[in-house]
Amino acid sequence: MNPQSSRQIILELAWWAFALILATLVLLPIYSAGIDFPFYVYNAAAVVVAITITRYIFTLHLNWLRDRFILQGVLCFLMIPTVFLIGQGLNEYITYLDNNGPDVLIRHLELEDGRRMRSYLNSEFFFFSIWAVIAGVILPFRVIYRVWTRYKAVRN
Repeated sequence: MNPQSSRQIILELAWWAFALILATLVLLPIYSAGIDFPFYVYNAAAVVVAITITRYIFTLHLNWLRDRFILQGVLCFLMIPTVFLIGQGLNEYITYLDNNGPDVLIRHLELEDGRRMRSYLNSEFFFFSIWAVIAGVILPFRVIYRVWTRYKAVRN
């Protein structure tokens, strides 16, 4: 293995570690408050997907996917179920709150702490879920643009 590919592997693993650590830090206040939050997996997935896909959008010409057009195509097709699954998680969260009331997750907390935690829960869940969905929709267009510019460069 050459030094360039080993650096790329280390960098990719470092970014995945960063995304997982950030997901843990985002979910830590919810866990610390003792909230029985049934959406940990959806929420953690949204954080990791949002960060990873956004990174691929902006660094596609620099990362390990640069010359692997087949993998880029596979990644584009993987965005379809990813976007739908994260959208489904967001929909399930909203339905859960609609069916059980907006305070169902924070009833055991004091009034002011409960208000802050409800605001945090809604804000971070919506933020990362919508970010992941938007990034998942943008990525295929970015990949198509990248492949097209590479094709034109090789053709000329």
